[in-house]
Amino acid sequence: MPSDSGFSWSYPAFVGGLQDPSTKQYQNRRALFRLVNELRSNGLQGEVDIPQIAVVGSQSVGKSSLIESIAGITLPRAQGTCTRCPIECRLTRSTSPWSCEVYLRLTGQPHEIPFGPTFYKKSEIEERIRRAQLAILNPSKRASDFLGTLGSTDTGVKNERSFSNDLISVRISGCHEDDLSFVDLPGVISSVRDDGNDTDIEEVKNLVHQVIEKPSCLILLVVSGETDPENQGARRLVSEVDPERLRTIPVLTKPDRIAPGEHDRWLRILSNGQDRYKHGWFCVKQSNQIELQQRISWEDARENERTFFALKHPWSMLDRESRSRLGTPCLTRALGTKLYELISKSLPRLRREVEEKLLSIEKEIEELPSKPIGDPVSMIWSLLDDFKKDINRLIKGRPEAGAAGLIQTFRKSKEQFRDAIKDQSPVFNLCDRPAQNNALNPGVTDVNGGIVQNLGGASETSGTHTIVYVNEVLDFMTNARTRELPENYPYAVTEHYVALFTKRWPLPAQTLFETTERHFLNELEILVDRHFSKFAPGALDTAIMRTVLEQLKRCGSSTQEKMQQIIALEQEEPVTLNEDILMDKKAHFHATFKEARRAHTGQYPAPLDANTMQTILNYLQNYGLHSITRESFIRAFPVDESEKAIEIMAEVCAYYDVAFRRFIDNIPMIIDLELLKGFDRTLGKALFQGLGLGEDIHSRCAEYLDEDPRVVRSRKLLQAHVERLKNAFTSLHTISSMESEYGENGIQYAPGAYAPGAFDHPDTPRSHNSYHAGGSPYQSGTPEMRPATPEGYIPPPSPPSIPNSNPFSSPSMVPPMDTLGFVELGQDILPPPNQSSAAKKKKGKKKAGMATAE
Repeated sequence: MPSDSGFSWSYPAFVGGLQDPSTKQYQNRRALFRLVNELRSNGLQGEVDIPQIAVVGSQSVGKSSLIESIAGITLPRAQGTCTRCPIECRLTRSTSPWSCEVYLRLTGQPHEIPFGPTFYKKSEIEERIRRAQLAILNPSKRASDFLGTLGSTDTGVKNERSFSNDLISVRISGCHEDDLSFVDLPGVISSVRDDGNDTDIEEVKNLVHQVIEKPSCLILLVVSGETDPENQGARRLVSEVDPERLRTIPVLTKPDRIAPGEHDRWLRILSNGQDRYKHGWFCVKQSNQIELQQRISWEDARENERTFFALKHPWSMLDRESRSRLGTPCLTRALGTKLYELISKSLPRLRREVEEKLLSIEKEIEELPSKPIGDPVSMIWSLLDDFKKDINRLIKGRPEAGAAGLIQTFRKSKEQFRDAIKDQSPVFNLCDRPAQNNALNPGVTDVNGGIVQNLGGASETSGTHTIVYVNEVLDFMTNARTRELPENYPYAVTEHYVALFTKRWPLPAQTLFETTERHFLNELEILVDRHFSKFAPGALDTAIMRTVLEQLKRCGSSTQEKMQQIIALEQEEPVTLNEDILMDKKAHFHATFKEARRAHTGQYPAPLDANTMQTILNYLQNYGLHSITRESFIRAFPVDESEKAIEIMAEVCAYYDVAFRRFIDNIPMIIDLELLKGFDRTLGKALFQGLGLGEDIHSRCAEYLDEDPRVVRSRKLLQAHVERLKNAFTSLHTISSMESEYGENGIQYAPGAYAPGAFDHPDTPRSHNSYHAGGSPYQSGTPEMRPATPEGYIPPPSPPSIPNSNPFSSPSMVPPMDTLGFVELGQDILPPPNQSSAAKKKKGKKKAGMATAE
């Protein structure tokens, strides 16, 4: 890196002066920075990707000192104090005296919260930021309380959080400030103190990652010269989100503490010949610990930095290009320019994203319940009529509802009810209890005529079935006889067994009722919410729901009463007019039971298969016995002692079959008629009475139509959001028109324009054997990894390039001056060591005059 000599400080080729508030270019840049700040203040940073600079570094790399150098402020430095939440710094040049405002930007809040009044002394900023951080870390307490005694010391309250995503926004303006904004993130940590939480390590990483992963975030990576950069955790974290190093700006701190023998390596890195980044490296020097304890002023700290790089070997021996990357002023200029370029290139995307968000919010407003407009009585009647129509459609059945519909579910419940009653059908075992010979056991016969495998000797129940043995029936018949003639038995025996098998019918019936009522209530609640939730809670919707519940209860009681009547009829006594069906069923069961009994006792011929039985029947019919059937043929067999029991068993099964079919129809019909259709029939009258629409109907209806405060609040918030988005959208288009008039950067250049490095001073000692380490950054590496042209330097005769749509796709051509104003036309950057401040001002005026004359 050979040094340059014979450099002239008169460079009138620059035209326009970005630090001149009277120029359109200056106003354009200021407006663009102001626009981006407004987008953040309005809470849009969570909705659109707003360009920003994020300062990232591991702990103890000098990140806080760098922030203080750029912003000219003092951050809290008490024992154990560190940055525990993002701190946004907005610097704005103005004609007014220095002032500062602090705001809190809380997650989920659309607006920022002012934290204390505006103050005008720089000495107050450290304390205000310290208190603001306490407020952020203790969200359950009022933020304003920390402006008082609660925030007087860090030990006055135990923090509820170790770190937070909520942000402190520091707004500084003054005539000596620079137009720049950035956010300082908590330092990446690899360990915690004894009283710390191990989860803090990951929490900080996640917090930093959440900010820097956004594509429009420029990452200012702070790296200390004390430690190998490979061992600094922040660098690894940045590499994860920016592996191609297109949007990372690395800056070396603590160059005065680089170990002996390590300068060559760091100079190769700074030249971008090693560990290369798109934007190249910068280097700054902050105050040491002793100077910080002595409360060194910002001006003196900058003077010390200038002197260090101008006089200290090897920094003083670098070429102009390398020196243009040394010092806080050069870094600040570069950050301002790169941020401005990024914002300019992001404008089309920002406009598109804001427009899309605007349309989305407007759609949300349209989907909110509309405001009630019109005569209250007419509106209430219309609302009730629509509600009743939906109830009617619900009860009639809606095919579009699918399997989850009310009537569809009711049908499934009826089928389950039918199966439950069917499962309680009589089951008779045709062997004696207990069975003596299972090999000859004919099995168990149920009411449906099927043969079920014998369940064993002593079992009386199996699942929902009650099993009765033939000898039990005989014993009960014998014990029940009173004055009957021989071979006759009381009718009470049949009634007993009918009651035995129907006594559990009420349980499935009640289950069907409760299932239907519960589903019906769920559907009613949905309809009430759909029709009336947009009004004030506790008024119309509550009155409607109360009326619906009361009416449903009345219909349910009526349904239960009629169900009990049907159950009582079935359990009163066996009766039916379906005598022909009863007799046919009885004959069927009698033949089945008798054949099964015959097979069990072995007193009769073995059971005949179907073919043999049909052959016998055909033979008898050929002899003229055409009325002979299988059942009558079996009944002709000799009678054994169980014949009377089989007769009763067959009659019980036949009657159960008739009663079962009647019962599974009647219960669902009653539920449908009284509960569902009954509710529909009586709802209109119930609503009229429940809402009290008979007296003072107009005022009562007006009260019912009060809009839901939640809807009002949502509409108000959304409308305010729309206004913010509209303002942002308008401002974005206004900026667009300004750009089209003055060019993307708002700067005019004359051919051959350039600006010197900040530390390239003619009085600085130079050696013909200039220090060289690694060569010029433009002499090694691929073009893609060469840094942007340093701030303050434009090689002639090329004008600045026009950036393409990708903010990071090509090296940026940086203008020689920008609105930050660190380099004045014709003014020396570094005076000779023995030059007084007055002489420096005088020389600056003289140089400026020369530049103007030329």
